Amino acid sequence: MAALDFGARRRQTSAAALVFSSIAVIGALGAVVVTGFDVARFERDNATLPPPSPEQAARYAPLARTNWRIAHANLEARLKQASPLELGAVWSTRTGRICGLVNGRGSFGGLTAMARFYTVDQQPVFHRDIDHLSFQHAWFQCRRDPYVMLNQGTMEPGFCGTELGRRRCYAVKNGVRVEP
Repeated sequence: MAALDFGARRRQTSAAALVFSSIAVIGALGAVVVTGFDVARFERDNATLPPPSPEQAARYAPLARTNWRIAHANLEARLKQASPLELGAVWSTRTGRICGLVNGRGSFGGLTAMARFYTVDQQPVFHRDIDHLSFQHAWFQCRRDPYVMLNQGTMEPGFCGTELGRRRCYAVKNGVRVEP
């Protein structure tokens, strides 16, 4: 009885095909390894910077408070408020930039929400002042370097970060209200 051949015969493969497929496999493995190292370096370069030592904080805090007094006065002048500003978290970075959140009144007197700001030459810069990508890049640098905390407060932008919002907003997890 004759056995049927269902394509199980061995064929001779060319050396060029073997070389090309070997190069492709080695290249793919190399790309995975290099990409892994690139991702690790990216994560390390963009991680939150370490907090200052107690000696560094004691040395830098007076300068940061002085810069904040100037920036706070400029912030009040910019927002033209009769009542005191409602501040969220405000901090200084290693470079001396002041970053934070503020709830001010709009031009019609109504409260806005917690808005992010940072300073350039002690002048506040808001998201609507410059293009989106520039603001996001600067804000990312602010968030990764909270060197000296100047005002403890919320880090949440928007209405729920305000005092009124804290009374009206609530946290939801999996569709169920949770207490903070």
